[in-house]
Amino acid sequence: MGRYEYATVSLCDEAYLEDAQQVLADVFDIAINVCGLAEQETVGAFLASGIAHQLERHNPAFVAGCSGTELVQLMLPFAGRWEEVEPVPRFDRTPDWWVGWALAYYQFARAASYRSIFSRVPYGEIRQLYHPLHEAPESKFVEVLERRLAQRQGPTKLKVQREAAGFSQTQLARASGVGLRSIQLYEQRQKDVDKAQAATLFKLSRALHCEVADLVEAA
Repeated sequence: MGRYEYATVSLCDEAYLEDAQQVLADVFDIAINVCGLAEQETVGAFLASGIAHQLERHNPAFVAGCSGTELVQLMLPFAGRWEEVEPVPRFDRTPDWWVGWALAYYQFARAASYRSIFSRVPYGEIRQLYHPLHEAPESKFVEVLERRLAQRQGPTKLKVQREAAGFSQTQLARASGVGLRSIQLYEQRQKDVDKAQAATLFKLSRALHCEVADLVEAA
């Protein structure tokens, strides 16, 4: 892997990230290449077991307190498997190891849920990025995955409400007093509508005859 490229992180954040990358890399590598789980079985067990949620919460008991083998052992029943997983030394950085490493970095950088990632970009598609990206900085993986996720999102709530009201973007700008370019950027997700000023959201909701909660993506 190349050098980490962090925005501005504390030593505590950096230590967490390294542990999270290592453990998730081991989980995917062991589940698929040692236990023989299929890719979708692995993803399903990872999500259903709650391990994904614990890693998102930065729970130290899961991030640094368990090995990849121990976490896979917790996952197996959710794939209908009950055998004991024996620790096996792993020295090769397989494509599946890289998927876990890169995804943990992305989750940390964007605070996205693993469920939301896998619901739009299948594991196998992420794995196919190994050859062009496994020697690139992790920030490059973030850029590529971000583009793919954005391409598969539905329209923003703002766009849905605008079209339901029968407004063009220009008409909404005139009716609300919010700049046309701002409306375009919100709908293209180049600006985060959730971070818009309260006054802006109020103007848009009043013009569209809806609630502010009908416009923000996190609601």
